[in-house]
Amino acid sequence: MIKLFGKIRQKLLSENKFGKYLTYAIGEIVLVVIGILIALQINNWNENRKLQAEITDIYKQIVIDLDNDIDEFSNVIKYYDSIKPVYDAVFSDTRTIDLLDDGLSRIMAGGPITNMNKGGIERLKSVASKDSLSLHLIEIYDTGTFLNLLEKKISDESWLVTTTFRDNYSWYPEWISKRITKDNSSKELQDYFVNSQEYRHYVISSYQKLYNSYLPNLQFGIIELENIRKLINERIDK
Repeated sequence: MIKLFGKIRQKLLSENKFGKYLTYAIGEIVLVVIGILIALQINNWNENRKLQAEITDIYKQIVIDLDNDIDEFSNVIKYYDSIKPVYDAVFSDTRTIDLLDDGLSRIMAGGPITNMNKGGIERLKSVASKDSLSLHLIEIYDTGTFLNLLEKKISDESWLVTTTFRDNYSWYPEWISKRITKDNSSKELQDYFVNSQEYRHYVISSYQKLYNSYLPNLQFGIIELENIRKLINERIDK
């Protein structure tokens, strides 16, 4: 093709048809420019197709991460729901020695925490071009740090209670070393957990953090994650 164009140019020049040669040369330049533009368009289309394929693959990973996160949130809620009757008994000051068998002495000793799976999100952050859904996903996972802050407050309070036991009560070695039940504990230990107003105040403070703040946020988080999962599946199916 290039040789053909060259022969045409030579023929026009040899026949002194400069006007026609100029018109032809301009046309040839236009064709070259159009060819370059088409090539760039094709390249951009290919790159965009590769990007969309990569994002779709990332979305599939995020759906798996979301499933795991929803299960984890649900399990944490189930755990605290299971011990809420003990919390309620302490809150209402209707404690009995039988509650030692249900974990009365351990309800503030620490529980499960969330650990959101961020493998897919980290991959998404590395993608140069992001759509509105991608940006929303990143925002949702970044706000998950709020749950971590609540968990830290709960953990800090649990540690405060533990150090109080350690520094002030002779039954601490007993409490730390075995499963406490009504038939497997000393009178001094039983008296503290069944009758102490100090312990009741600790538990009430923990109750407020758990049941008035942390668990409602987990429940809201599940709804948010389920909605996000639905949007992602719709995006994948397009």
